Amino acid sequence: YSPLTQINAKNVGRLKQAWTFRLDARASEATPVVVNGVMYLPAGKRIVALEPETGKEIWSYEPASGMPSRRGVAYWAGDANNPPRILSTVGKKMIALNAKTGKIDPGFGKEGEVDLGIPYNSPPTIYKNVLFVGSNVGEIQTAGEPGDTRAYDARTGVKLWTFHSVPQPGEAGHESWEGEGWKDRTGVNNWGFFMTVDTERNTLYTTYGSPASDFYGFDRKGNDLFGNSVVALDPDTGKMKWYFQ
Repeated sequence: YSPLTQINAKNVGRLKQAWTFRLDARASEATPVVVNGVMYLPAGKRIVALEPETGKEIWSYEPASGMPSRRGVAYWAGDANNPPRILSTVGKKMIALNAKTGKIDPGFGKEGEVDLGIPYNSPPTIYKNVLFVGSNVGEIQTAGEPGDTRAYDARTGVKLWTFHSVPQPGEAGHESWEGEGWKDRTGVNNWGFFMTVDTERNTLYTTYGSPASDFYGFDRKGNDLFGNSVVALDPDTGKMKWYFQ
């Protein structure tokens, strides 16, 4: 859906290709971000900034190792002490680039990088000065890395909070796992390229997939929260507001 009216049912048939830009990689899953007259997107091994009217390349950045997420990039507007940034995930890292120059911004994390510990193959979701990321974990082997949702300071890269998608002892929902089925359980990770923030209600919405193994739950009897659930979180604290399984 778009509220724009320049393209409509009467003139859409007259549209013509204006330009092309080769992404030099596997299939892209990205929706470009356009801010202040500049388009930002991943292009295979690189992240690029383009003129949206012409497709002319403004800058290009290629990480020393790994590939940027092909699902897109995110834009943070900056503040009085930090320039606007383009943020991307590269495997287990989250990187910040100066939106104007395409250079690594050393003020974020350690020389422009934050070690996420667990990979996340999507751009962070941004709300105010907070970056939200999920986890890309296995869904076949039952034991492994957690699928938690995490929040980081967009200015410094410091981790702010973690929401355990498999509740730990003492946390709400832990009782839904029978016995010790919760221990070292992987899966239950954020499904979707992005999360959603309701700014009026100050609420972050996450969607979690199935616990591993996702085809057979012989070793995890019970309701297994927060598997197969929508969970509403307080974006400032990571505290759960409600869930629907």
